[in-house]
Amino acid sequence: MDAYIPLIVSALGGTLLGPVVARLLGGGGLVGVVGGVLGGVAAHYGAEAGGIGQLLGSSPMMVHLQNFIEGGIGGGVFGLLAGLAVKKR
Repeated sequence: MDAYIPLIVSALGGTLLGPVVARLLGGGGLVGVVGGVLGGVAAHYGAEAGGIGQLLGSSPMMVHLQNFIEGGIGGGVFGLLAGLAVKKR
């Protein structure tokens, strides 16, 4: 179960912050939420594969905060791209 907690926190960050970031960058709506979940998890895996360590510290709270922020940024970018793809139709 411990292996899934960072993924859940990243998905939560993407769900909550993803639509906000997507809206600020010109994306929109429901696609931002779905994109937030997918982008949040993808950003977590990408940061891990890229070797980005614990930038905010090694305490459990800071690790969760970093996962949340990673998810929010990844979710926002993915939500923006998905929103723009849907708008072009």
